[in-house]
Amino acid sequence: MTLTRTTIALCLSPSLLMAETPNVVTDFAPIHSLAAQVMDGVGAPELLLPQGADPHGFQLRPSQMRSLSDADLLIWVGPAMTPWLERAVDGASLGHSLALLSAAGTVLREGGHDHEHDAHDGEEHDDHDHDDHNQDDHAEHKEHDEHSDHDHETHDDHESDAHVEGVDPHAWLSPLNAQVWLEAIAEELSELDPENAERYHENAHMAQESIAALDSRIQARLAPVQAKGFVLFHDALGYFTDHFKLNNLGSIREGDAATPSAAQLAEIAERIEHGDVSCIFSEPAQGETQVLELAKSAGAGTAVLDPGGSTIEIGSMLYENLMWNTADTIASCLEGK
Repeated sequence: MTLTRTTIALCLSPSLLMAETPNVVTDFAPIHSLAAQVMDGVGAPELLLPQGADPHGFQLRPSQMRSLSDADLLIWVGPAMTPWLERAVDGASLGHSLALLSAAGTVLREGGHDHEHDAHDGEEHDDHDHDDHNQDDHAEHKEHDEHSDHDHETHDDHESDAHVEGVDPHAWLSPLNAQVWLEAIAEELSELDPENAERYHENAHMAQESIAALDSRIQARLAPVQAKGFVLFHDALGYFTDHFKLNNLGSIREGDAATPSAAQLAEIAERIEHGDVSCIFSEPAQGETQVLELAKSAGAGTAVLDPGGSTIEIGSMLYENLMWNTADTIASCLEGK
């Protein structure tokens, strides 16, 4: 077939070419899932952290650092969750960044976490010793620092994003926050890609309705066990237990690197002695030995909770699967006690 000059001109006309979908990078699996729902039918976000990597203290490989610099938008919880990522962002040529803890309408709670011990991680991007930290899967990401003027504020630098001292960063475990963040993500993407703004907002609205329905199902699942007490391995589920009004009696470790204090363990032991503790929950590859020892003396049940979704298949359904699995695991353990 012979192409005429007019045909060629029409094919090359910028106005007729499809606008390029923004290259979006997310920090870890739950945020990737929310972004994937908003981008459905338009594009797909990339995931920076491999499944199972510690979001609090990850160390970027040089290839991941280069990939971060190529993204149009970084969507992340914020430096309260991943201080190493803030330092990586400062070393990259980034423009647009959405730190979700700073999104207007986000419900925040105080937390006993201290992630400062990880703030140096990820600083030495050229050190190949970091390679054993994680696989090479995810790597094309670039961050940006400008927030839109809608549900989140505009910032001139990274330091102003989501520096909320003393705040528990595990805010995705509130379904209310997930709904707020879906809209914030849609707003940010619409700023970068106005041609697909309607689709982003439609997707966000559908995802919000789905999470609202999930919220109701979880409320019903947990209602019969709300009064039963349990202990967590570490203080990561506060948003979940607050929202669903569960009887969380404390945690073995307050922070991700904190060693349980004698007073803390004594308090938990006292609750166990009084029969207040029906279940004790560990996390994937964390706390199983301590939990089993405590549970044996208490006659309490045990189970594993995965607040970061590290054992769930990556994708748009991960967030809802994470929330439902958390509820079902808690309910199943408490029902037997």
